[in-house]
Amino acid sequence: MKTMKDKTIKRLAVVLVLAAITGARLQAADLKLFGTNGPPVDFHGFVSQGFLYSSSYNYLGDSSRGSFKFTEAGLNASFNPLPRTRIAAQAFTYDVDDAGQYDLVLDYALVEYTFNDYFGVRAGRIRRPQGIYNDIQDVDVARTFVLLPQGIYDARWRDFYVSLDGGEFFGTIPLKQAGSLSYEFYGGMINPSLDGGAALEIRDSLPASGHLDSIDSAEEFGGQLWWNTPVDGLRFGAAGGVVPVFNFDTTIQIPGGSIRPNNRTEAVFQQYSGEYFWKAWTFQTELFFKDYYPEAAGMADMHSLTWYASAAYRFNKWFEAGGYYTEYYGDTSQPDNSLLYQKDAALALRFDATDWWIFKIEGHYIRGTGLLQENPANPVQNDKGWWLIAVKTTFSF
Repeated sequence: MKTMKDKTIKRLAVVLVLAAITGARLQAADLKLFGTNGPPVDFHGFVSQGFLYSSSYNYLGDSSRGSFKFTEAGLNASFNPLPRTRIAAQAFTYDVDDAGQYDLVLDYALVEYTFNDYFGVRAGRIRRPQGIYNDIQDVDVARTFVLLPQGIYDARWRDFYVSLDGGEFFGTIPLKQAGSLSYEFYGGMINPSLDGGAALEIRDSLPASGHLDSIDSAEEFGGQLWWNTPVDGLRFGAAGGVVPVFNFDTTIQIPGGSIRPNNRTEAVFQQYSGEYFWKAWTFQTELFFKDYYPEAAGMADMHSLTWYASAAYRFNKWFEAGGYYTEYYGDTSQPDNSLLYQKDAALALRFDATDWWIFKIEGHYIRGTGLLQENPANPVQNDKGWWLIAVKTTFSF
């Protein structure tokens, strides 16, 4: 009998072949769905398949034996029904570790109106602006690397970080000789999934007798500023957000019955970014703080920190190389605890075979295990270094 893994690999192989055939013929599809005088609808799509192999631990899947559970696919459409108005939506599915599970979700669906360069509004299911990559995590062609620094852009946490149901206003304010200031401020509801990264981390923290029952939708408010400096290609950003009440329901079995703990907490995020494009070089650095303030008596506040610095060089139209170094501290009060930190040096090579097909290979040398989940699958954790190899190919149109 064929295993689920075999069936999944064969199914993905068929999808990739079809994507390759389609991509060879189409860059984007402009269809007249509203008649010959109506606005054209612009369709785009992508399929990504990755492979992860690690030397010591299972990370982002069963990687110590090699894991193909690293898949993304999306189909989006957009059109401009009226001047300065845009409507866009994307269907998306992914599978990373035990997150995603190929569930088909509405990634975004929004209406946007731009009054002028200074002010615009968008509403619906929107992308949450935070840092360089949060709202474009699925755009594989926009970066050199297979895995972005995971302390900030965890591939399992898309359902928590990327989208929310609500609205935002945005614009760009000229500063004359000082460049310009771009802003985005948003508010809405996030809807974490029981198949998402937040659920994985909660289950990982529960005792063996515990069960995650549900995760509530939660309000979130925040914004981002980008200072586009007068130096060509140089910009600096600051972002922040707050989830006033994040609540999930758990049941823990005890002798003679069960208990349902108070899991209500407040979450606060801050992120600071810098980016510089110079000739064929791209330099980036970001600093990210995440703070949790539990309501339950006896529960301590938790503060985590992640930073990274990266550089990439485009040699020609088909080859690019880059690297980064990042450190994650799950609890800043215990910076020397290797169970709570993860330090990662990565080197990546990107090959653009065509303008619709890219291939990447990346090596990581990691110390610490602070971002590992599924601890029962990684029973012996220490500060000894370990390796991770990541491979990814993406077809898009």
